[in-house]
Amino acid sequence: PDPAIQDDIASLKDAYSDYFKIGCSCTGSEFAQGATKDLIKKHYNSLTLGNELKPDSVLDPALSQKYVAETGDDTMPQISLNEADEMLKFAGENKIPLRGHVLVWHSQTPTWWFREDFKSDGAYVSKEEMNKRIDWYIEKVGKHFDTKFPGLIYAWDVVNEQASDAGGIRMGTDWAAIYGGSTEYILQAFKSADQYLAKDTILFYNDYNDCDPVKAATICRFLKEIREVLT
Repeated sequence: PDPAIQDDIASLKDAYSDYFKIGCSCTGSEFAQGATKDLIKKHYNSLTLGNELKPDSVLDPALSQKYVAETGDDTMPQISLNEADEMLKFAGENKIPLRGHVLVWHSQTPTWWFREDFKSDGAYVSKEEMNKRIDWYIEKVGKHFDTKFPGLIYAWDVVNEQASDAGGIRMGTDWAAIYGGSTEYILQAFKSADQYLAKDTILFYNDYNDCDPVKAATICRFLKEIREVLT
């Protein structure tokens, strides 16, 4: 049975309104329960979708391969945001700002996105080709939200978890297969986000274990390079 939330208590978002937002993460399966919606409306003033804005939920392989077959152009990955739209509509109707998560990540990102003709068994594309795909993807996602849900997303995790726990950039990923130890794809993602996302959007580099001095040094290097390309 669908449970009910405890409603006769103070709202967290109100209690901390003078200090910071109170955010939560929610997946589509959790969102299907009515009590989840009630809990979000009661306590939170920032929402992050658990999986529905990650690349493997947004990138559409069938549409992308169809586009290549029709045009011969494999620089423009096609997207579908059907999984996210119901949750975004709820956030918009209830005036709950949303933090987008995530545009560039090594996990939950299909390998076909990195390969020729958007085929999982294709050869890896060049850095130049991948830069174009990053740019196109972020432009498409940004335009979708600006058109359908203007002003809803106040922040984006542009790049996620690309610092290794041992220091240096994360290796052993599809990104590393194309870019090696270069941060070029990180910088490209932030340049595209700065260009295409709404101008007041806060752009984040997101990671974990950033209290570790070795990893923190790598993250600080990333941030320094990002600042340099955006100024």
